[in-house]
Amino acid sequence: MFKLNAENQRFFSNAAFLAIIQAANSFLPLLTVPFLVRVLGVELFGQLAFAMALMFYFIVLADYGFNLTATRAISIHRENWVKVGRIYSCVMLIKFVLLLFSAFCLACLVFFVPALAEYRTLYFVSFLVVIGQSLFPVWFFQGIEKMKYVTYLSVLAKVFLTVGIFVFVSGPDDYLYVPLLTAMGTLLSVVLALYFVHGSYCVRFTWSTWQEICTSLAEGWYVFLSQLKVTLFSSTNIVILGIISGPIAVGYYVGAEKIMRTLALAQTPITSALFPLIAKKMTSDRAGAIVKLKKVAYIGSALYIAVLLVVYALSDTIIHLLYTDEMKSSTWVLKSMLVIPLLIFLNNIFGTQILLNTGREKAFFYVLLCAALLSLLLCVGLTQLYSYKGTTIALLITEIFIVVVFFHLIRKDWWLV
Repeated sequence: MFKLNAENQRFFSNAAFLAIIQAANSFLPLLTVPFLVRVLGVELFGQLAFAMALMFYFIVLADYGFNLTATRAISIHRENWVKVGRIYSCVMLIKFVLLLFSAFCLACLVFFVPALAEYRTLYFVSFLVVIGQSLFPVWFFQGIEKMKYVTYLSVLAKVFLTVGIFVFVSGPDDYLYVPLLTAMGTLLSVVLALYFVHGSYCVRFTWSTWQEICTSLAEGWYVFLSQLKVTLFSSTNIVILGIISGPIAVGYYVGAEKIMRTLALAQTPITSALFPLIAKKMTSDRAGAIVKLKKVAYIGSALYIAVLLVVYALSDTIIHLLYTDEMKSSTWVLKSMLVIPLLIFLNNIFGTQILLNTGREKAFFYVLLCAALLSLLLCVGLTQLYSYKGTTIALLITEIFIVVVFFHLIRKDWWLV
């Protein structure tokens, strides 16, 4: 009878738990988003999407790349619980300071930028989501490869949000309940997660030394900048579209993007579970790590192509069933975006799994820097010419650019074995 070795058992166990999280993250919003479009209308739905796009900048800032660098550090030192405790304490301390800085920046924006003043309350309520997302220590559980607790808590938060939206949101006047319910579910999960970290694993918070803080900031710098650049061609596209074309165009774009992101995030359980495993394996068996990544890439690409072809054929029906004919303009956007999930999957394999785990953070950063600048120029120009269609084209060109350059940088590693 076929038996998995201990390494693969951990991998498949963590991938399974991450798959449950991703199912909740992906499919529960597909229940609420069509409901919100119908109840709130396209314009107000677009305003909510604009607010969350703005909040994502603060989420990236407060995360500071620790979802990768802290995961990797804890994975490498997970047998040394004293070291794990020091890493955990340093990361949480930095995150808290970055949250305070983010709150100050948001206050300056909403009080001094007239265009944001009308929905000031929406932005402040939405910032609670930033706090919850930033303090949730998913990187700790990924690093020790124990995803059970994270799975239960994440699903709990999503179910809380989904049920709450159907119960409390009945018209346009209830739009603030959407970010409020999201924040409440996430903050509850944070409290329980911290209880598990300090109770089940007996991790104690200790004040970090200045040297530890500087080291953590230095290790995360290029990853943080790289993820900030990713934000420039995801959330920034929505912000630019909202400024140039207004919330209705944002609604058309985001309605299709939600479906595309659901398909793109289907790979997250595999790639997230793979990252700490590859991080550790690269230090002892680089060729073996590349072989494992090549298998994942080939199988994953084949599956993605099959699924995306089916979704393309059914795009008109999907948009009609989810959003009704009020959102039929989203059909063109969805069809144009459907290759992006495959590109994101390959970008993770080539960039996150290989470049980062072989110490090439600078190369990773510079690729995404160039991509961000390219995206910004394309998005401004094309959105002015073609509204939400131009925004879609800009995103597609940027993702193609990234996958081509990433593969060029790792081609020698790829053909190593």
